[in-house]
Amino acid sequence: MSETRADPWEVLAVRHGRLLTTRADFFLNYGEYGQPDAPLELGYWFWIVRNGTHTIVVDTGFSAGGARSRGREVTLEPATALAALGIDAGTDVQVVITHAHYDHAGNLDLFPTQPVYLHAAETAFWLGPDAQHRQFRGVVDEADLSALERVVASGRAVRIDEQREIAAGVSLVPLPGHTPGQLAVVVETPRGRIVLASDACHLDEELEEDMPFKHNTDLIGLYRGLARLRDWQQSGDLVIPGHEPTVLQRFPGLGGALAGHAVRLA
Repeated sequence: MSETRADPWEVLAVRHGRLLTTRADFFLNYGEYGQPDAPLELGYWFWIVRNGTHTIVVDTGFSAGGARSRGREVTLEPATALAALGIDAGTDVQVVITHAHYDHAGNLDLFPTQPVYLHAAETAFWLGPDAQHRQFRGVVDEADLSALERVVASGRAVRIDEQREIAAGVSLVPLPGHTPGQLAVVVETPRGRIVLASDACHLDEELEEDMPFKHNTDLIGLYRGLARLRDWQQSGDLVIPGHEPTVLQRFPGLGGALAGHAVRLA
């Protein structure tokens, strides 16, 4: 059901980076599909959910170092975007980390005192021994994990293990598969329910064609997450994948310093 509160949620998507890659490099076992290789563009996003009394920052983007080391183009520094939105280290916000990959959990030090919500399985995995294998380590930055350790040590980590409403009309929903603690953020708005899928689904095509991304910790779990996202979509809810580049053209853009970088989903 859509949110009918007197103070409805605004949902913004901010693109802070991009990558031109290939389909064969992106999709898992691409040769299985019998399709020719072709260029593929990815957008790197974080999201803001806010109303007159609450601000929720969903993911904190990649750090400049994390982007440079992987050849990603930084189109807008996350700190610059946050400042343009009136959000800084002193702002009373809730931070959600949907998963700990470098492009979603960089810049945590921008929020030195705020609570950080994430799945308990995410910290257990990435701060534990199982994540030491090279196949996992390439998608995280040691500096980001150190920042996450500081969040945990300070008592600011709010670790969940099941669906939880963190504000009226905003829920965190576990969709493990891409990582052990992957979260989606579900927001009830006047335009209807918006599902910020993060990397439970990277692209529209991944959802439509059942074609997973190459990095996952649990492929069966990933497929189950895609099925859950399709259920929402078939119910008329708006599902926003975590790296879909066309979001920038499909929704109304913001002005000022964020022109060409951010759009309003609701």
